[in-house]
Amino acid sequence: MSQFIGASVQQDAAQDEILRLQRMSTAWRRYYGDHPDVFKRQAGRPNDNVKINYARLIVDKGVSFLFGRSVSWELQEGEETPEEQYLAQVWDANRRDQILHNLALYGGICGQAYCKILLTPAPRLIALNPQHVRVFWEPHDVGAVWRYRIEYPTIDRAGRALEMRQEITLADNRQSWEIVDSWREPASRAWHETQRETWRYPFAPIADSQNLPDPSAYYGVSDIEADVLGVNESINFVLSNMRKTLRYHAHPKTYATGITARDLVVDADQTIILPNPQATLRNLEMQSDLTSSLEYYKHLKSALHEIARVPEVSTGKLDNAGSLSGIALQILYQTLIEKTLTKRLYYGEMLIELNRRLLAIGGHGDQHRVTLHWSELIPSDPKQEREVALLDEQLGVSRDTLLGRLGYDPAAEAAKREVSAEQMAEDALRAFDRGL
Repeated sequence: MSQFIGASVQQDAAQDEILRLQRMSTAWRRYYGDHPDVFKRQAGRPNDNVKINYARLIVDKGVSFLFGRSVSWELQEGEETPEEQYLAQVWDANRRDQILHNLALYGGICGQAYCKILLTPAPRLIALNPQHVRVFWEPHDVGAVWRYRIEYPTIDRAGRALEMRQEITLADNRQSWEIVDSWREPASRAWHETQRETWRYPFAPIADSQNLPDPSAYYGVSDIEADVLGVNESINFVLSNMRKTLRYHAHPKTYATGITARDLVVDADQTIILPNPQATLRNLEMQSDLTSSLEYYKHLKSALHEIARVPEVSTGKLDNAGSLSGIALQILYQTLIEKTLTKRLYYGEMLIELNRRLLAIGGHGDQHRVTLHWSELIPSDPKQEREVALLDEQLGVSRDTLLGRLGYDPAAEAAKREVSAEQMAEDALRAFDRGL
């Protein structure tokens, strides 16, 4: 009996992994605009399939709101410490904004984001494709990871198709990780080990985060799950049917009764002559302007924005509205704001942990925890932002914090101020020497 239960559990786990990979594969195809056809395509016939790719809009909007205006961090407010300088060097060398956008894009499509640290010899950061990563955790604690497996197909320099695998496994002493690289040919089941090394840190070289929370699983929720994609397909179905209806019926069709085709006479001046007094000539026209179909499309589109939590106003659509206050904008953007704040909790914790690991690798200890500074989420009036910043400064908020909130680099601005002050002093001295 126990053997049967064990086999059943293993089969369920394998099936869950297959379904997870299939969901990610489908999400990628939809993101790139590969949506299913409503009508079968026929050679030589018009293609009535309409495909509007809302999946990309939803994901890209989520990425822009999360990392469009880059997040900043610091260890000690008002002072740039050696640890902060080290982090700045590492992230600048790894093109920080691009890495963050890639992580958010992977998370929005696949539901999970992974950032890997390579020592080459300086830390190099890589956003891993979640389709290539499988995580193993303790049975009693889904957050206690003991192995990461990275597996993907590739072609080597000789042109051979290979499958590559890297397993990162927690050592028995829980103070280090064993990294094993191997390969195999697609038709083979035997793996050939090529390299084995020890990662001499108690933390793994991979930091990851759920995109949106799923407390019952290790892997998170993407921005384009099956419910969102299903409504997108329904929209394409309605629009495709409307297009086909218009192709067949948008132009009036003339028909005649009481005569044959050879009895119909058309003079040189295009006058139509009906020889039979009982004959008739009429036009067959659409009796509807597709109002009901258009309304149905609008309802589906509204439902899509609601369940995706990306309001239409965030895509630039704002009808019959003048100047809006900050409160009005918060109400209009409420669902997207709430969604982004949730993402900030999860991605933010990953960034805090990633910086802690980078500082430990750089010899600065593993006890540091940076403070993140996020930009405002909703569009704002620059003049109003600066007025609020001045009020905050009067209340005691540091200038560095305020500059970071406004999108400036406090350290760079301080350096520029010093250069400007020195230049002014030199100009004043030269003017004094000339007797001015």
